[in-house]
Amino acid sequence: MKLQPIQKTLTLKEQAYNSIKEAILLNKLEPGTPLTEEQLSATLSISRTPIRSALQQLVYEKLAACDVTGHIYVSTITQKDVDDITVMRSNLEPLGIELISFPVAAEKLHKIKEIQKAQRELVEKHSEDNYQYALLDTMFHNEIAHLCDNSILVETIENLGPIMIRINILSGTLPPYKENAIEEHASIIRFLENNQKDFAVLAMREHVKKVGERIITTLS
Repeated sequence: MKLQPIQKTLTLKEQAYNSIKEAILLNKLEPGTPLTEEQLSATLSISRTPIRSALQQLVYEKLAACDVTGHIYVSTITQKDVDDITVMRSNLEPLGIELISFPVAAEKLHKIKEIQKAQRELVEKHSEDNYQYALLDTMFHNEIAHLCDNSILVETIENLGPIMIRINILSGTLPPYKENAIEEHASIIRFLENNQKDFAVLAMREHVKKVGERIITTLS
């Protein structure tokens, strides 16, 4: 029996969430911008109920914040935010590598190398596309996390992705440091490829710390 696959359509909540999230990540909605149900409902031409659910999800992901009065706004980036996420990433991502069973399968390494290659090609052809670069950067780190057999750790690292995308874009860090990050990614790949776990762990920790330092320098 041949059946046509069911085409999943996005719910109104998912559509609202994707639209607002993209606007935040592209900095079309700047830090501190109020996110009111009424205005967003009028802009997106949908009822307030899916908007409310979408905003709750964005607050959960730290892309939006809620003050003591219950008003929701686009979250801002502070040096403490950068310090906090750097501490988390510099501990969690190296731990992910420590939990990898070596040698790493060639097809898994190939996927990671293809992401790094895509980053390099994007810089060469569309150096101004910071959003796509940030997405690829997050994909690179997520794919390495997926090499370990710890679903909770992987999920935690993935949940930091949207925050890092936004921090990278809004801080203005990406344009002058893309090549640095790509080379650091290449070093991590080489250590994974050569079964040098300890060096890969150190390379990941140093890379994450350098990213944090670059952001702090730019914000300062």
